[in-house]
Amino acid sequence: MKLKEIFLIIIAVLTITSCSSTKKVSEKKIKVKRELSESNELQYYYFFLEANRKKLLGDLKGALTLYYQCLEINPESDAAMSEISEINKIAKNYEKAEKYGVKAVEISPENKWYQLNLANLYIEIGNFVKAIEVYERLHIEYPNDLEITYALANVYSHIKNYNKAIVLYDKIEEVAGVSEQLAITKQRLYLQGGSKTKAYNEIEKLIRHYPSEPEFYGIMAEMYLNDNLFTKAEENYEKLFAIDSTNSLGQVSVIDFYRKKMNYEMVFVMLRTVIANKSTDFNRKVLIFVSLLNNQSEMSIYSSQIKENLLLLKKHYPKEKDTYTLYADFLIKMNLIKEAKTELEYITANYSSNVIVWEQLLSIYSYNNSFDTLLVASNTAIDSFPQHSLFYIFAGISATRLGKTDTAIQILQDGLKTTKNSPELEIDFYTYLGEAYYESIDYKKSDYYFDLVLERAPENLYVINNYSYYLSLREEKLEFAESISKKTILAEPKNSTYLDTYAWILFKLKRYKDALYYIKEAVENGGVDSEVIIEHYGDILFMTGDENAAIEFWKLSESLGNKSEDLLKKIKTKNIK
Repeated sequence: MKLKEIFLIIIAVLTITSCSSTKKVSEKKIKVKRELSESNELQYYYFFLEANRKKLLGDLKGALTLYYQCLEINPESDAAMSEISEINKIAKNYEKAEKYGVKAVEISPENKWYQLNLANLYIEIGNFVKAIEVYERLHIEYPNDLEITYALANVYSHIKNYNKAIVLYDKIEEVAGVSEQLAITKQRLYLQGGSKTKAYNEIEKLIRHYPSEPEFYGIMAEMYLNDNLFTKAEENYEKLFAIDSTNSLGQVSVIDFYRKKMNYEMVFVMLRTVIANKSTDFNRKVLIFVSLLNNQSEMSIYSSQIKENLLLLKKHYPKEKDTYTLYADFLIKMNLIKEAKTELEYITANYSSNVIVWEQLLSIYSYNNSFDTLLVASNTAIDSFPQHSLFYIFAGISATRLGKTDTAIQILQDGLKTTKNSPELEIDFYTYLGEAYYESIDYKKSDYYFDLVLERAPENLYVINNYSYYLSLREEKLEFAESISKKTILAEPKNSTYLDTYAWILFKLKRYKDALYYIKEAVENGGVDSEVIIEHYGDILFMTGDENAAIEFWKLSESLGNKSEDLLKKIKTKNIK
């Protein structure tokens, strides 16, 4: 037996025994368009066979090298070109994939598989015009191939050429008969194209062919519901439940019907039914509650009923994490922070929690000023989600507030590395690094980070206010501090904190009359309850000559909780010095 024949037999065996995932490889006919010498032909077959073997074993790089060697021997090998195209497609080298895919089709335009591979490539790269050209050609060549017809219809549907898509779906239906998939696909296209009557007709056709199938009555009911045709919708829900009284999809759908009709008594009757129905997918039950929790009107009016059903869901599904997250979300929306904290702590202790749960829990710790707990919890969150920047911010803030500035700075520097694609988060980290360095009395680095923020966000009022106030306390760069602080009161002229800062900078600049004007504005706009603002008011009054009033405001500041040694000294000596 000749060596060439042995190779051909091996190829034939490989074709017969190869798995279905390699069907495209095996069904391609290996063609040699030009005459090759026997040695070249044998070498070509060897390389092609070895390339196929490597491809089947997953060595695509090795296979690709051998397919290129096939082309060196036979530059017109359509089979090698097609394989090169497919491998480049897998590697997302789309330009080369298209180049060789087109060449394969040009050499063997009668090969259906080459054309299908090229069409699929065009779809993957989003070139639907060329995909349609290939599928149209295939449709003409293989008019009875329903898979090709269906693929062409799908592409037309994708580019919103609904009429051409529907014509092709109709052709498939003529051959294959009425099917749920085709009818619902056409119904969707008719709705998207604005042909509601034809959309209704498609579902009516399904009902005529399958009168005992409850799902189609449900689809019809939902269509009528979307068009606010409540009577028609109700008729179809009744037909659905007459066929299957416990139909889970129908029970879920009819809740929306009752919500839209504002019949909330029935909403919660059916919700309890859905919760108890074991055949209803748990995730569908979750989605109903998500919808209710995100509706502010329903939450404000029916919070007690929603809570009752959430607790019922927990009773039926005591081991499902989502029952606890839903209830925690409800408690947060109802501002029941203490109860929400308990729920979230249970989740993090007993389940692999997601980012949102941790964010909610850490936000509550921060809101309650529970900085010891916040620091521990945020570090735990960082261990679970080391790329989530917000957790580093929580940890950094808590460490700063606890006086652990070295720890805060290290955490914030680590977190800064996670913000490469988020300029806004970078600014947040610069802000808190500025605060941490200020607390550590490293004013040079503190100013450096605040300056970085203002370079990138010159209107950041929070940083402007804090930075300028810190400068005033140190009595450094006061003219600069005044110039940037003024931006805050121009932006928010009734913000007592900003007014107080500006007044205090003017005080440090010895512009006492101007300072008096702005500190009065601060007090009149909510600062009357601030021990710091009231103390500042006293200081400014003293320097404008109203010493008696100054002493009264110092005493008022003390009564508000200000126990600083400087204040007590001023009250005792009746002097600011």
